[in-house]
Amino acid sequence: MTDGNSRKTPAPWLAGIIDTLVGARLLRRSTLPHRNRLAVILLDTAFETACRAFLRYCANIRLEDAHKNRDNLVKAVRAKLPEIDPAVWESIHYYYQEIRCDFYHHSAGKTITDEATLDYQETVEFVIDRAFDMRSGSVADMDAESAVFTKADGETSGTPSYALPLARLKDQTDKVLLAVSVLNPSKVGEVNEFLRREGDSLRLTGNEFTNTVARNTGSKRMFYFNKEFHRWELSGLGRYRLKQLAQGASDE
Repeated sequence: MTDGNSRKTPAPWLAGIIDTLVGARLLRRSTLPHRNRLAVILLDTAFETACRAFLRYCANIRLEDAHKNRDNLVKAVRAKLPEIDPAVWESIHYYYQEIRCDFYHHSAGKTITDEATLDYQETVEFVIDRAFDMRSGSVADMDAESAVFTKADGETSGTPSYALPLARLKDQTDKVLLAVSVLNPSKVGEVNEFLRREGDSLRLTGNEFTNTVARNTGSKRMFYFNKEFHRWELSGLGRYRLKQLAQGASDE
């Protein structure tokens, strides 16, 4: 099923999996000292739940007691997704065996780096994307942004407002910065739809979008292209700039 932008709408049995990915994102953005430990546990939950959903709804395999065993479950999924490189499965096994199990069962006081947590997140989402032919990361990113939308007092319906309202931004690059933070888009049409939906008059051509997000003087290296998932994302500098903009809006 697709929406008006030719983006696939997740199947109903994926809702809980996406919510789990969203939960991991919100934890990673929080200030909890052990946020990465908790995020890894959630990401592994999303992976294992996705494996069961894939076998049942996509591969039409009846789940047996044997599939309750992690090794048997993953083996069955791997057999149905031979295009996924063995290194991906090895990475997931490493995070599960050496990190997740330790975190969950033994070491509540340990955590891991932001970079390692993000690596595990992207690896899990890579498998989910291949299994269900979707862009789970983009969907989870948008849902995570929705989770931190703010509403005016008494507002119960209508389009929610972003923590950083688009209407406060005047610079084209800043508008693209916000759009990329929400969408992680792969093409300009997604950005223009976001701008249209938010009531902004700016529309970009393909070349204008590319020139803005490419690593040039105008973008100040605030964007990078994720080749694995074929999408634009914010760099560390881009996230820092977004925080500056949000802080400036809150001070007005």
